[in-house]
Order: sequence, then structure tokens, then C-alpha cells
Amino acid sequence: MIRRPRAPRWALLLAGSAMALSLPPLAHAQAPSRQAAPADEAMLDEEGYEVDELVVTAAREIAPRGSVVGVAEPEIVLDQREIRALGVGSVTELLAALEPQLASGRGRAGGRPIILLNGQRISSFREVRDLPPEAIVRMEILPEEVALRYGYRADQRVVNFVLRRRFRAITVETGVTLPTAGGQESYDATVDGLLIGDDARQQVNLKAGLQTPLLESQRNVVRIPDETAFRTLVSRQENLSLNAIYARPLGEGVSATLNGSLEWTDSTGRLGQDPGALDALRRLTDSNVAHLGGTVNGAVSGWRWTLTGNADWSETQTTTEVAYDPVLGWRAPNTARSTVTSADVQGLVNGTLFDLPAGAVNAAFTVAGGTQRVESQSFRLGTRLDTDLDRQTVTAQANFDAPLASRRRGGIEGLGDLSVNFNANVEHYSDFGSLYTLGGGVTWSPIQPVRLIASFTDEDGAPTIQQLGNPEIITPNVRVFDFTTGQTVEVAQATGGNPDLAADNRQVLKLGLTIKPFDETDLTFRADYTRTRTRDEIASFPAITPEIEAAFPDRIVRDALTNQLVRIDTRPVNFDRHDEQQLRWGFNYSRPIRNTRTPAFAQPRPQGAAAAEGAPPAEGPPRGEGGGRAAGGFSGGAGGFGPGGGRRGGFGGGNLQFAVFHTWRIEDEVLIRPGVPVLDLLGGSALTQGGGTPKHQVDVQAGVSRNGLGARLNARWQQGTEVDGGAGDRSLRFSDLTTVDLRLFADLGLQPMARSNPWMRGARVSLNIDNVFDQVRTVRDEAGLVPLTYQPDLIDPLGRTVRVSFRKLFLPRRAVPPPGQGQGRQNEGRGQPARPAT
Repeated sequence: MIRRPRAPRWALLLAGSAMALSLPPLAHAQAPSRQAAPADEAMLDEEGYEVDELVVTAAREIAPRGSVVGVAEPEIVLDQREIRALGVGSVTELLAALEPQLASGRGRAGGRPIILLNGQRISSFREVRDLPPEAIVRMEILPEEVALRYGYRADQRVVNFVLRRRFRAITVETGVTLPTAGGQESYDATVDGLLIGDDARQQVNLKAGLQTPLLESQRNVVRIPDETAFRTLVSRQENLSLNAIYARPLGEGVSATLNGSLEWTDSTGRLGQDPGALDALRRLTDSNVAHLGGTVNGAVSGWRWTLTGNADWSETQTTTEVAYDPVLGWRAPNTARSTVTSADVQGLVNGTLFDLPAGAVNAAFTVAGGTQRVESQSFRLGTRLDTDLDRQTVTAQANFDAPLASRRRGGIEGLGDLSVNFNANVEHYSDFGSLYTLGGGVTWSPIQPVRLIASFTDEDGAPTIQQLGNPEIITPNVRVFDFTTGQTVEVAQATGGNPDLAADNRQVLKLGLTIKPFDETDLTFRADYTRTRTRDEIASFPAITPEIEAAFPDRIVRDALTNQLVRIDTRPVNFDRHDEQQLRWGFNYSRPIRNTRTPAFAQPRPQGAAAAEGAPPAEGPPRGEGGGRAAGGFSGGAGGFGPGGGRRGGFGGGNLQFAVFHTWRIEDEVLIRPGVPVLDLLGGSALTQGGGTPKHQVDVQAGVSRNGLGARLNARWQQGTEVDGGAGDRSLRFSDLTTVDLRLFADLGLQPMARSNPWMRGARVSLNIDNVFDQVRTVRDEAGLVPLTYQPDLIDPLGRTVRVSFRKLFLPRRAVPPPGQGQGRQNEGRGQPARPAT
């Protein structure tokens, strides 16, 4: 029995919880005095959240607080009401809920959108991932081209979060997730403390999770011989993470942010029965991650500058038990250990070079450097293999945006708004030499409701150092479907890095259309056509089809007598060419719903700064900073909100949202090597055990919230595929798949019963049902039989899952002054005579 040393993590758990619980009052005492507004100046919403002062402007020439640099109209803008109607608990959950709106056909698989905070760069996603949605005033979704202005590649959409000026809360959340078929549970708990005071921000977040194992014997899995009690479908896993952020102004327009995090994960899985010891063979994995990042922002002579830096360390230890040796009387496990250390620093400046008749020509210049080292050791069958790789990179990038025509300022007449951009990037890798990227685009709005974007990018990309140097790990008894023989077999599977990988080259053409036809209706139509050609594509090793075996004979080992597959090497490879075309189109609709119930904790609003500035009544949509668009156009975005979180119906108001997006994959072809047939992934070929590429996919979202009660539905349909296995009955048919997820939630503080239960203030109960109809993709051969590899409980062992969670925000209570008192003080502060209290 192999035992792993346990770190004293419960001590860390208690320490992190104490830090999170004590952060707001401690930080509030340390914050500059200008961050804490007097109680009589504070505007409180229905539940007692502090609402910032709303500033109303008549002109739209001044961008809302926290907007991105340059002229960039968001495709979609979510205000506080729309964000809260999603019923999520963090930025991570918020991005997951909006996946269809954030999808991009230009990026490499699995890319997260680029995140900005108050229109500025951040050092890493860790800076914002734990922010509660109550702290967000506005969320903007922008096209990929905006990323160039911040030193990124234009291969993912950009999301900009604008925070409240002031916010203070402690959040506690706990939940349990259960599959309706039983046999497995997952538990999680989160404690978070957050303080925002103008430009200062402090946050501590602690998460803990436990996932119990699920055995094959607990599902309807057939295995010959029967060893289902010795194999896990879901491994046991424990995880713990601590994340802390400290941000504050340094003076002279300079602000800084420091972020540190620690993460631990332990998992244990069963790989099958050990014939010699009548016990299960296990795989034990320990992972430890540490991160330190920082950001400094400032401005000089009209140019904004940002300096970011990161230092990361991760270590993963894997122990794989092998069969008991009766001669030695013990198990000689295979072990692997990988340590990755990296650091990077990046400097960005952006601003105006000069003015043209149509507007300012803006530029962004980026210089960056980084280092990364991978050290790995593996011990297999008495043989030790050591790997030590390192890489240094130097990057320089420039981006230019120039307006050629403008309806407001001039330039070429009769064209509406027209601008062009050009960008160039060079990256020097110590192990690959120099790689280059060139790109350009045109943005044209002939009339205000319509915007078209055309762009082209030619970029080189290097494999990651992990793809090159990860240690080799052999996993026994892995089930795969052999398309050559039409059988399900168990093989020894090799994974790890491939030091012979070459860099790839991607050429991407994008044509985009966005239409916002109505001024007072938050309705957006969007269509994106993308064509991509990748040469020397870096990819995981594909499924074992006759074409693949002919192209990579050295990666596949068969028994010389039976021709049965016994070993496959699945380390990454280079494909000669990959061509893709897709059209993605759809719409997003949202409208506010007025509450019909008096909130349990409704408080009289002070007649102070908001009234003096002419803020709109509680039920009127603000037309000020960030609130609404010019007639039918893109100014300000759809449904935008001002920095103070204007109150269309109040912060507790409801919302109705509906969205549909259709993805049509027109082409998906791969040429593995010259001289072998082209693989048509839409017409019978496959690169993975999961089948070919679905030609059509439809995503549907619907949500409604009112009076603190909400429901949200997410549905996805994918067309089925077919894989041609060659001669005989070796072809497989993969069925269509429709999944529906449902989320129900109730803000208890807005319910009538909260009047007699003050603890309900800031509390929310949620019920999530994923895969409501318990659907799973079915796979059958030409005889109508299900291969053993594709048994439904192997494809989706959990099926329908139900999660119940309880979330509580502990908010500071502010005393509300008697009517008239706050107004008198405000007027005194403005040099006006005080009005007597009534």
C-alpha cells in the first residue's frame, strides 16, 4: 500500500477563513478616507447594497467609466440587473453561463476570452475569477480586434468588467452535487471577503472541495472478465485553494495590484484488478500550484501604460501501481514527477499618435519577456528517464487603429464610420527561433444600427513546453475502439511530451456582422464567418482508424499472431494541414421587468447627491453614463449602465433574456501527411474516439427573474456523426445529442417572509439540474450493437446531476438619515444653503 504524506491543510483552511472574514473591516479602516462616503450620502437599494452616485450626461462623446481604450462598441452589454438575473456566484460562473455569447471561431481550442477590469489589463484571470457579481456594474463583450490594443493576439473575444466604486461584503457559499443515479457525491464550500473603495480593492477567497469516487460496478458497465469493482469512472478528488488580491492607488494617477494564490489537488483512481494480489491497481496524483502576479497602471502625456508580471510554480507527482510480482513479493510502481517554473513581464503603452479629420490615430506597443523551465523524472519498469527543458521568449508587438470616415467628425464623406487597423508581432523562442504574426482589418458602420468587421491574421505558434517535455506515463488496461478490427480492446497507453514537434502556422479570415435595429429594445443580431488554414497543426494523437494507422505505423503496436492492438503512443503530433470553415449566427434579446412586490428590506432613499445630479427615478432607464444608446446605434451598447449602477426598476428588479446561436461547420478537413487520403471530419473521418465533427450545433438560452425569483435554461443540440471504419461492419454511428440544463434560484432577502427573518438578507438558495432529461450520445455499429467502449455509462457516468447550494452575503448596514437631513448636508457641502429637515 502506497501512502502519501499529507500537508497540514486544515490549518491553512482555518487561517484563510479567518483572513476572509476579517478582511472588510480591517481593510476599510486602512483605506483612504475619500473611499468611505458619509452615511447620509450613500444611496441604498432594496436589499441595502450601496449604490454609487449616478452621473447623467447629455452627450455621448465621453465614454462611460471603465470603457476600453479607443473607439470600440461592445457587441453585448449586461447591466447589474441582467448579471444578477443569471443567478451565478462568481465571475467564473458568469463566463460559463454566457459561453454561447463568448464563443469565437478564431482562437485555438479551449481558449478563455481575454479579460479586462475597468478597461485595463490584468496580470492573470486569478485577479477577477472570484469576484461576486454584486460588485459588477457593467459587463461588456467586445470583438476580438480589441485584444490587439492590449498586447494580446486577436484570437478570442474580449470581456470588460466594470466594478462598483464602493462595495463591501463577505460571501459564504456551500453546495452539494449528486447524480440522480446515485453512487457519487461532490461537496464544495467557499468563503470570500471583498472590499472596494474607489480605486482600492482587497479580496481573500478560500475554496475547498471533495469528490467521492464512482466505480464501474455502480453503473451498468459490462467488462469481461468482470473487474468493475476495481475500476473508477470518477476518481476521488480533494482540492483546496487560497486566492488573495490587494490593489490600491499609489498617487500621481498610478495604481498597482498584487495577486497571490495557492492550490492543492489530490486524486486517486482505480485502473483494474491486480491478478496477483486480488486488489485494485491505483493511480495517485498530487498537484501543487503557486502563483504571484502584479499589475501597475498609469498615464503620462496622454498615453496609458501598463506593466504586468507573473511568477508561477507547479508540481505534479503521479504514481501508477502495476501488477503484483510474486517473485519479488511487492508492487514496483511506475512514477512520474513534473515541475514547471515560469516567470514573465510585459510592458504596454497605448495612446494617440496624431489626429486625422475623422478622428485620432491610436497605437499600442508591447514588449515582453519570459522564461519557463520543465523538469521531469519518470521511473518505469526499473528504468529512469530525466527531462530538463527550458525556454526563454522575447516578444514585441505593435497595433495601429486609424479612422477614415466618421459621421460626427468628418473624413471621407458618405461612408458612415470607417476605420482600419494593422498589427505585427514577433516572438523569439530560445528553442524555436523567431515566429511572426501579421494582421489587419476593417470596421465599417454604414448606418448606426449596422457594423461590419473584416480581418485577416497570419500567425506562427510554437508548441508548449509541456507538449515537448512532459514525462512519459504508461497507463495499463485503457479501453479503445479499434476501427481496423472493429473490436473494443484494452491497451497500454503512453502519454507525455514529444520533443520532435514543429511550430504551426495559422491563417484566419473573419467576416463579422452585428445589427442592433432598435433604440429602446435590447436586441442584437450577430453573424461571424471564419475560415482557418493551419499548417503543421499541433494535435493530440487521433483515434485508431485505418488512415491513422497507415500514417503513423510507429505509434501502434499489434500482437504478431492475433493482430490485436496492444499498445498505442498518444503523445502529440503534427498534422500537415487542417482546413476549417464555419458560420455562426444568432441573436440576443433582453428586457427589464418591473418588480410588483415591496422588498422586505426596502429603505427610504436619501435625497442627496443623486437628486442634486438629476438622477432618474427608480423605475426609469438611465440615459447617462453607460445607460442606453443613441438612436439605433452602437453608442454605449445595448442595455448599458452607468458607473453607479443606475436602477432600471431598482437593483432588485427583474429581467427577461432569450438567445439563440447556430453554428454551421462548412468544412473540416485534415491532411495528416502528404501521400495519405484527406480526412473529412464532416463526412466519415474522425480524430478522436468521440466521432467526427458535428456539422450543426444550436445553443438556446432563456432566463427570467422577478421579485427575487429566477429561472434559467441552457440547451444545446449537436448533430450526429458517422465514422467509416473501412471494409466490413466497422463503421460507427454517433447519434444526435440534446442536453438541457436548468437553474432555479431565490433571493430570500426579497421575499415577504424575510420581514420576520433578518438573517435572510443577502441570502440565496439555488437548485441546478444539469442534463435534465438524462441524455447521452448513443454509438452503434452497422449491426445495431453498442461496442463495449461506447457503453452509455462509460461515455457519461454521471448523467443527470442535481446541485443544491446556499449563498449568503454579509453586507454592512448603513444608517439612513431622516428625510431632508442628508440633503441638507449635501447642499452644505456644495456651498448652498441647507434646507430644514421636514
